[in-house]
Amino acid sequence: MKNDTLPLQYHQQVQVTSVSYQGIIENTDATLFDWKKGTSIFDAHPFFEMLRSFMETPGTEALQFPCIHIENGKDDFICDVSIQINPDIITVILFDYTTKYREVNQIAQQKNESILRSRQLELNNQYLLEKEAFKNSFIANINHEIRTPLTSILGFVEVLEKTKLSFEQEELARIIKRESKHLNALIDDMIDISKIESGTLKIVQERFSFEELVRGFEETYSKVAEEKGIAFESDIEDNIQEYLIGDRTRVYQILNNLLNNAFKFTEEGKVSFIVSKNYQRTNKLSLTFKIEDTGFGILEENIPHLFERFTRFEQDKQISGTGLGLAIVKNLVDLQNGEIKVESTPDQGTSFIVKLPFKFEVTKKTAPERKKKKYTLPDTKKKFRILVVEDEEITQYLIMKVLITQGTFFVDIAINGEEAISYLERRAYDLILMDLSTSKQDGFQTTHMIRNNYGDKFISQIPIIGFSGRADENARDKCIRSGMDDFIAKPFEQEDLIYKITKQIAKKAAD
Repeated sequence: MKNDTLPLQYHQQVQVTSVSYQGIIENTDATLFDWKKGTSIFDAHPFFEMLRSFMETPGTEALQFPCIHIENGKDDFICDVSIQINPDIITVILFDYTTKYREVNQIAQQKNESILRSRQLELNNQYLLEKEAFKNSFIANINHEIRTPLTSILGFVEVLEKTKLSFEQEELARIIKRESKHLNALIDDMIDISKIESGTLKIVQERFSFEELVRGFEETYSKVAEEKGIAFESDIEDNIQEYLIGDRTRVYQILNNLLNNAFKFTEEGKVSFIVSKNYQRTNKLSLTFKIEDTGFGILEENIPHLFERFTRFEQDKQISGTGLGLAIVKNLVDLQNGEIKVESTPDQGTSFIVKLPFKFEVTKKTAPERKKKKYTLPDTKKKFRILVVEDEEITQYLIMKVLITQGTFFVDIAINGEEAISYLERRAYDLILMDLSTSKQDGFQTTHMIRNNYGDKFISQIPIIGFSGRADENARDKCIRSGMDDFIAKPFEQEDLIYKITKQIAKKAAD
């Protein structure tokens, strides 16, 4: 019997066997299995037991059974079985498709494994996304929860500093303020490394005063050097443009971190801050910043791991830090397409060399430095009434203390947005300080109601300043888009708070 309908690669052997109605093999070509003439088909393989039902009622019928495993001793085949029932004989035809089925099975298995791997990758990716979302949410919440009490600590220290203190009390207040600011810096590091990992930290290009930036470092670290009893030398190349285009915040962060480390690990000798022009082409230039110290130095085998997170080689427990600073510096340099390298000799000192690209305006001459505009409250006999929307009792007390001490403000407190609306409907206010995260109704929802739900022009146009511990680069923009007039982040300087309040009341009076 020929099998011309099969694909060429599957043209395999065929065995034809004739079986009597008693199950005796009457004839077989033994192509696949060595079945003997005169033996029982039922002894050849259990599969053929199904023939018994047809033997009881002889007739004419054709049956097809695909993919049947038939073993006979050491032989093992996967066959399609065709059975033709005739009145006088039963014909069993075996088509050997062992190769075909094994190949198909292998393909199916590979496909299943591929599907399983794909599904596993999908689940792993989903897990990582959920983990990242949880981490970001956790950090945001921790950030808010820590900054709120920190605002009160720094605020009350400022209040305390304005009272009559003994020399010892002044020193204690200074220590509390310094350590609180250090804690705030650690929170900033934690937020920054989270943004870097998630890819949400963006580099901005804005015009800024480079001269003001470096002079600020000279002023700040000259005082630090004086306190530590070491020298601080700065050498800024004269022909660098006064105004540059780049991310001032991130440049400040890089240099401040490196300078802070240099002073932290230097007990005697000096720290040097050197800035030079690397190259200049059309409206682009590259600057090299070199921070050198005569401190502890770094072992050669530790240098390759210097920019890894949570890395600390100095075991002196009096030197604080999380080990995140240099990891953040490296990432910020990379994000600005810059370069950073380190050279160090143990017990002699360390040098960090940073190269950063900038742009500058060719056609414009350097503009005069913009100073902070002065605002004064309108000259009236009455005090100005401020509504503070805040649910943290200690922050309520701090803001009341700061404002009432000025002698020009009355202060009312609302613990949430609903209560704030109730106050506004009963009393006229000159300004609202709006915490963004109050319970029941947050600051954004409350601002929306004030701006859109009241025909009373005085209520709908009252100046609103948002404030929150969940501060990032977009916080102020989000507040302005929601209808607020300004934003201040926790913890805030009291002078900044008074300045922003005065500015908004003065602008409202001038309209």
